[in-house]
Amino acid sequence: MLVHFPIVFWSCAFAADVVGQFTRTSLAAEVGFGTLALGCVSGLLAMIAGVFDLVDLPKDSPARDTAVMHLMAMCCAWLIFLVALALHGFPPTTPVSTVALIASVAGFLTMAYGAWLGGKLVYEFGVGTRPKAGGRS
Repeated sequence: MLVHFPIVFWSCAFAADVVGQFTRTSLAAEVGFGTLALGCVSGLLAMIAGVFDLVDLPKDSPARDTAVMHLMAMCCAWLIFLVALALHGFPPTTPVSTVALIASVAGFLTMAYGAWLGGKLVYEFGVGTRPKAGGRS
């Protein structure tokens, strides 16, 4: 359930940065900064939970390679968005710099790839959808 929060926050940050380039409003810069920050905090929590899920995955699982790629993609997205947050500065400038916008775009594309891999884990491999053997259903 944690994974949805950083995806939503980072998607909103990306949208706010793009809108801010056209409208040049301080509101877009503030929304972009705030949602980037919330995405980075919630993303860190989601990554911690993801590491526990990865450790629980059997070594011979066919989902293992996809899970490792998902983890790497989402860690990269988190780092890119962290850089974007730093580039936004505080208080955020109106509009954000071109470098900050490029970081938001790169983070969004990396996150989208990682999210696609996460969907593959759930819908193709059933990771996180089945009760563990011996557990309650």
